[in-house]
Amino acid sequence: MTHTAGLSLEVGLDLSGMSMNELWLRQVSVGGTAGSLETEAYLLGLLTPDPYQYDLLAQALNEHFVELGQDHPVGYWDASVRR
Repeated sequence: MTHTAGLSLEVGLDLSGMSMNELWLRQVSVGGTAGSLETEAYLLGLLTPDPYQYDLLAQALNEHFVELGQDHPVGYWDASVRR
């Protein structure tokens, strides 16, 4: 998996203070189609999200951080960067 510099989804969720369910709802609100179990599997490393789904999860986390007055700490998918 590759993504731009920044926090991983897993670390971003930990630092956000959000529950897995809240992240699921937020990714749906930005256009995500993953179910709650699928979202949890992505964050636990059991499934690998495609680049689009990864970016939706990152966007949902980053919007939460912006609401808290922080920048966009979670990295987005970038096929040119190797993890």
